[in-house]
Amino acid sequence: MNIKQKLALGGFGKSFNVLEFLHLKQLNPILLIGAGSALLVLLAALILLGGGSRTGNDERLEQSRLTISQLGGSIKNLRRVLQDPQVQELAVIAAADREKLSSLQQYVRGRIPELSEITLFRPNLSSLQGRDMGAYGYAELDMLMSAREDGLAPVQIHGQGSGAYLVMTAQIGDAGSPAGYLLAKVKQEALIAVFSASLPEPGIFSLDQFNGRFPSTKIINFTEPPSSDQRIAYIRVPGALFRIGVKQDTHVSSSSGLSRFLLLVAGLLLLALGLLLKLRPYEPAIKLEEDPLQLEQQNESQVEKDVLAHVNDEGHEAEEKTGISPGDSNLPDLGFNLEHPSMAHKRDLPPVELVESIFRAYDIRGIVGKTLDAEVARQVGQVVGSLTLEAEAGPVIVARDGRESGPELVKGMIEGISSTGCDVVDIGAVPTGVLYFAAYELGNGTGVMITGSHNPADYNGFKILIGGITQAGEQITGMYQRIKSGNLRVGKGKTSTKKMLDQYRAKISGDIQLQRPLKVIADCGNGIGGVCAADVLRDIGAEVFPLFDEVDGSFPNHHPDPSEPENLVDLIESVRLMGADIGVAFDGDADRLGVVTRDGEIIYSDRLMILFARDVLSREPGATIIYDVKCTGHLHHAIEAAGGDAMMYKTGHSLIKNKMKELGAPLAGEMSGHFFFKERWYGFDCGIYAAARLLEILAADEREPTEVLNSLPNSFSTPELKVQLQEGENQAFVSEMQEKANFPDARINTIDGLRADFADGWGLVRASNTTPILVLRFEADTEEGLKRIKDAFRQQMLAVRRDLKLPF
Repeated sequence: MNIKQKLALGGFGKSFNVLEFLHLKQLNPILLIGAGSALLVLLAALILLGGGSRTGNDERLEQSRLTISQLGGSIKNLRRVLQDPQVQELAVIAAADREKLSSLQQYVRGRIPELSEITLFRPNLSSLQGRDMGAYGYAELDMLMSAREDGLAPVQIHGQGSGAYLVMTAQIGDAGSPAGYLLAKVKQEALIAVFSASLPEPGIFSLDQFNGRFPSTKIINFTEPPSSDQRIAYIRVPGALFRIGVKQDTHVSSSSGLSRFLLLVAGLLLLALGLLLKLRPYEPAIKLEEDPLQLEQQNESQVEKDVLAHVNDEGHEAEEKTGISPGDSNLPDLGFNLEHPSMAHKRDLPPVELVESIFRAYDIRGIVGKTLDAEVARQVGQVVGSLTLEAEAGPVIVARDGRESGPELVKGMIEGISSTGCDVVDIGAVPTGVLYFAAYELGNGTGVMITGSHNPADYNGFKILIGGITQAGEQITGMYQRIKSGNLRVGKGKTSTKKMLDQYRAKISGDIQLQRPLKVIADCGNGIGGVCAADVLRDIGAEVFPLFDEVDGSFPNHHPDPSEPENLVDLIESVRLMGADIGVAFDGDADRLGVVTRDGEIIYSDRLMILFARDVLSREPGATIIYDVKCTGHLHHAIEAAGGDAMMYKTGHSLIKNKMKELGAPLAGEMSGHFFFKERWYGFDCGIYAAARLLEILAADEREPTEVLNSLPNSFSTPELKVQLQEGENQAFVSEMQEKANFPDARINTIDGLRADFADGWGLVRASNTTPILVLRFEADTEEGLKRIKDAFRQQMLAVRRDLKLPF
C-alpha cells in the first residue's frame, strides 16, 4: 500500500481539505523546522505501525501469478489444438464422411491424452434442441452458438465430482461458410493437475466457474476459509469461465485505529507545510469514489464484480458483463500480462554484471536476468558499433527472435551501437536467415541477431556479423576485453526501421520453383520461423500445412530443437495422418532444419548433406564441401564419389562460415541442422532456405521423396547424445580426455573434442559451446560394432570421471 492510499484510509479525501480555510501568508522558519521534525517522527512511526498487511497480500498475489500463468497457458494450448490446421482439415473431412471421425479422434488424443470424446455438429445449429443433447445439452448448445459467433467458446466444466469434464468448442472450416462445429470433452484432471501443480502448498487458492449470470460453481475450495478480516479477490483465467480466488487482508495493521490517527496528524502537518512553502493550491492525492473502509465490508457476491478484464483471442481487452472496467479493480498490479499468459510483465531486477563466461566460441550467450540483460546488451552494442566503424562496414542491421526477453535486449543493443556514432537498422522479429539476408542487401554484411536459438526459453544471446565476417573465437573473447578497457567510440548514430520479409520471400521464390507440387508439414516449434516459413515454401510451389506456427517464446508444445528425436514426435504423427510427402522442422530462430519421411524415419542432417553435395557438385565439380566432426563417415566418401573435395572441420556456425569464406567453398553443413549455401545464395545458414533447396531436389526426382531419402547411405548410429555438467566443466573434461584416452585401434582426431575413427565406425565426445554439456555421437556398420564402440567410449569416459551419468 503506497502513502497516498494510507492517507486516504486515514480520513483524507474529497470531503476534507485544510487549504480551504487555512490562509497563512508568511513563512515562519521556526514553525517550518518544528513541523518538519514532527512529520519525520510520525512517518517513522507509520512505517513501524502501518505496513503489516502489504507483505502478506503481495506474497499471495505473486504466487497467484504463476498459477494464472500455468493454468491460462494450459487452456490456451488446449484451445489451440482445435484450431490446429491438421485438426481443422481432419474435422472437415470427418464432417463430410463420418467414418473418418476415428482418425480425427486418434489425432486429437495424440495431442490431448486426457480426451474423452469428440462430437461433430453440422453447420445448421438452429435445428438442435438442448433437451435432446443430454444432461448438459443447453450449456453445450450455448457454447456451440458462441463458437458460431466467435470461432471459439470459453472453456468450461460440465458435471460434478468424478463425472465432470472440460468442454471446448470450435468452428471448423472457413469463417464465412463453416463446415461444422467441433465439441471436445476432456477429463477435468487436465485442469486440476495443472492448477494443483502450480501451488507451493495445497488449498492456498480457490478455483471456481462463474459466467456472470448465475452463482459460481466451486471446483476447488480453500483449505481454510477466509477469516473475518479477509476478503476474496477473484482473477479471471483467460479463455475460460474459471476464476482463481486469492485471500486479501483488509486491515492496515493490528493497530489500525492508532495508525489512522497518526496518519491524520501527518496529513495535517504535510498540508500545513505545503502552505508555508507557498505551494500551489492543494489537489487531492487520490480521488475516492466511495469510502474505502466500506470496501472491507463487501460480501462475496459483491466481490465477484471485482475482477480484472480478461483478454479475448484477438488480444483486445474485453470488459466483464457487469460493466466493470480494469480501472475499477481494487487489486494492485499483479505483474502479470493477460495478453501473454505464458510470461509475466518484466519486473525491475538487479543489474547483471558483465561476465566473461557469456563470450563463447562462436557467439555471445547467457541466461536472462542472471548473466544477460539490457545493460549487457548495451555494452555489447558499444563494442559492435566501434568495430563496425573501424571496419567501415556500417550500418548494423539488428533483429530478434520470438523470446519474451527480445525487445528489451534489442533496445539495449540499439542504444549501445548508436552511442558510438554507428547507424542502426532495426528489422524487427524475424528468422536469423532474414537478418543475414538484410545485412547483405541493406549494407555491408554487418548485423546482430538477438536469439537463444535452440536453447531453453530463459536463454538469449547475440550472433554477430561484421563486414561479412561472423565473429568467433578470439574475435568474440576480444569483445569482452575491449569493453573492460573502455576503448569504445562515442557519437550519435541514426536509427531507422525496415521490413524485409517480402524481399526475402521474393529472393527465394525468384530462384526456386518446384517442378511438381509436394505436400509438406512444417513444424515451426512456436519459434520465429512461424512468421514466414510456410509462406516461403508455398511461394516455391509446395502445399504446406504449418504446425505450431504461432510465435510463443515459452515454447509450450515442444522444445525448439529439431536435432532431438523427441521434438519430432508431433511432426512424424502429422505427416502420417495427413499423408504428406515430407515433414520439415525448424529451431527457435529457424536457422536449423530437421526432416522426417512419410514412413516416420528421421533423416539426420549428415545424410541430407550427401543429397545437397551431389546437387551442388553437379554444377561446381571439384569444389570443397565442408562438414563438421559429428557427421557420418559416409559423407566423406559420398563427396569424393561425386567429384568433390571433402573437408572435416570444427562444429560451430560461425567457424564453418568463416572457413567457407576462406576456402571459397560453395556448401557446408553440420550435424545439428545448419546448412550453408554459397552457390546461388549468400553463404549463411538458414533453415527455411535449406528446406526450399531440399524440396527443389526432391520435386525434380521422379521417385517419391521417401524413396529418395531412404536411398541415401545409412548405418547404425545414434542421434546427438548429451551429458549435462556444471558451467565450465565440459571443456575441462574434454581436455582431460584428450590427454588420457587410449583407443589403440582407432585414428584420433582432436580438431574439436575427441573423435576416434575405427575400421567399421567411429565415436565422438566434444564440449558444447552454447550450454554446459558434453555432446556424443556413435556410428558403425553393424549393431555389434556400434555396441563395441559405445562400450569403448564408456570405459574411457568413466576413467576420467566416475560419476558421469551416461545416456548410452
